[in-house]
Amino acid sequence: MLSRRKFLKNASLTAASTLGFAGYGFSNALDLPGVRRRRLDLPSLPPEWEGLRILQISDVHAGPYMDADRMQRMRDMAGSLDPDIIVFTGDPMDRRDSDADLFARGFSGISAPMGVWGVLGNHDHFIDPARSEWALEAAGIQPLVNGAVTFERSGTSLALIGIEDLQARDGRAPDFSLIEKYPTSFRVCLCHQPQGWRQAVAAGAHLTLSGHTHGGQIALTGRNLNVARFSTRYVAGPYRREEAFLYVSRGVGVGAVPVRVGAPPEIDLLTLRSTAASKSVAA
Repeated sequence: MLSRRKFLKNASLTAASTLGFAGYGFSNALDLPGVRRRRLDLPSLPPEWEGLRILQISDVHAGPYMDADRMQRMRDMAGSLDPDIIVFTGDPMDRRDSDADLFARGFSGISAPMGVWGVLGNHDHFIDPARSEWALEAAGIQPLVNGAVTFERSGTSLALIGIEDLQARDGRAPDFSLIEKYPTSFRVCLCHQPQGWRQAVAAGAHLTLSGHTHGGQIALTGRNLNVARFSTRYVAGPYRREEAFLYVSRGVGVGAVPVRVGAPPEIDLLTLRSTAASKSVAA
């Protein structure tokens, strides 16, 4: 039989470990993000785009747990990595109207040689999505909400296509058919929720960049047993389906629960590699 003293001791140890876990997770949630560097070997990438460096920033959630000073330090970190292009893959704001002003102050002045582009996420629809787009523009980020931009290099084209969030409402909806309008380009799709990858691939996307999952935010055993897997099989990192690729960022912010354990905040520096170029060098 468990004595009162032993019960109290066990209860105290449990409480202490829980508080310690929460404290560790809270500290992790408020850290500056690490830089996750990944090389993506893409069979369909024209050799002319070999080495393109894309910096992906996702799920900032400007709001109670993401202040302007921390965002300004992220902006400076992004610039120091010298990317060719920067993309924001949704949820720059958390849920309050004032979060739009906060985000605009935090990332104002961000730039890259090929521009800075962004899409909306589900949280950006908790406020007026038009205001969310305003916040992107105010920071120097061009919204690509069911929109696209093309880049040319040595007679080849790369299309960057942004899709509206899957949970958009009030007459707004994702339009994956936009991807089909660029049949001769290498097609990079920005889609906040990785559940949209199937539709992006069906429309012809070669590479889809997503966020939304926060890597599970609490992930004690990696991505196989993870909170995010209740809503998607695509938790974090790269995935492949034949010659189509998906990359899911863990993002930098948090939602309603300000804790990260096993899924630290990150920005992702992705270097695109052409397997065609590699074969040419090998030959």
